[in-house]
Amino acid sequence: MDANDILLTNSSEAQDGMSEDGVATVMTKISMAISLVTCVLGTLGNGLVIWATVFHLKRTVNTVWFLGLALADFTYCLLLPLSATHMAMDYHWPFGSALCKINSGVAMLTIFASVLTLTAISLDRCVSVVMPVWSQNHRRPRLAILVSLALWGMAAVFSVPTFVYRETASMNESTACYTNFATMAEEAALENAWENASEEGYEAALEKYERVRTSRFHALAIFRFLVGFLLPFLIIGACYLIIGLQLWRNHMAPSGKPFKVIAAIILTFLLCFLPFYTFVFLDIWHPPDLPPSLALRVGSPLSTSLASLNSCLNPILYLCMGQDFREKIKRSLRKVLEQAFVEESVASISSSRNRTKSILVGDEGSTLV
Repeated sequence: MDANDILLTNSSEAQDGMSEDGVATVMTKISMAISLVTCVLGTLGNGLVIWATVFHLKRTVNTVWFLGLALADFTYCLLLPLSATHMAMDYHWPFGSALCKINSGVAMLTIFASVLTLTAISLDRCVSVVMPVWSQNHRRPRLAILVSLALWGMAAVFSVPTFVYRETASMNESTACYTNFATMAEEAALENAWENASEEGYEAALEKYERVRTSRFHALAIFRFLVGFLLPFLIIGACYLIIGLQLWRNHMAPSGKPFKVIAAIILTFLLCFLPFYTFVFLDIWHPPDLPPSLALRVGSPLSTSLASLNSCLNPILYLCMGQDFREKIKRSLRKVLEQAFVEESVASISSSRNRTKSILVGDEGSTLV
């Protein structure tokens, strides 16, 4: 998915001039390179998780969560070559209107599914720490499957506007794949005003037309920021704050592996998505009647690539940090994945400190938080 997919640009004008500035061109090429690297690493890493969870590992709550997360990230990574081609062709879209909608819509669906699943994983870890008895009695794979399906359903609903408003348009011997926030009926009404109304009537119709498009653009951008970043980030941060306090309360060293993983998860989510949504709001504040600023032309491709990078970092964060890398090399691949997805065991309700450590660190030092 390219920068124009992410920024929801209010018109196709954002694609004009992307190659006019040398710096913007360089940043676009860097974005292409990051997208291709993300595609390769993300496809391999998430494909490995899917293969292991489907064919080799016992179905547990953890494997259900990570299967859903890997499916979202894997699907997103498969779409990245289309976006890289789009950028390489100076934002000419040669794949047709249907694939324009499918590419952008499915990409947005998988982004929401990934973020919502990450949030669910954090909540699950937090509940396991705060309510260990309830977790032991009610934490079942079937419930995790139902929750995962519900999250994918929510992601599908959230991505509907992309399927509706994404379309292609021919401009200067080039085809743009962009977000048009006007419906066909509204465009027909404007055209009718142009043909039949007075100059004042047409200007009033045009003003109303632009006001409706801008309001939809702003509403959708703010909704995506709230649901796709701010609320998940606050929930994830709160969950790991609670987990961290539990570790501290049980006298586990703050320099230990669980704290490093907690910090890595929160910082990665922040660094991947904060620039992404920063440029969403820069685009909102930019006057629609002016060409895109240099900041937008330079920053939007790079911020989009950083958001895409999250799809290949998830398997690394949630699997490879589970135990020392040297130890993983010595183990078989299946054993590594089994350790990463290990379910916690309850020794006894009375040994709450040991149980908390088992929940957060896992068997044989495997960290999955």
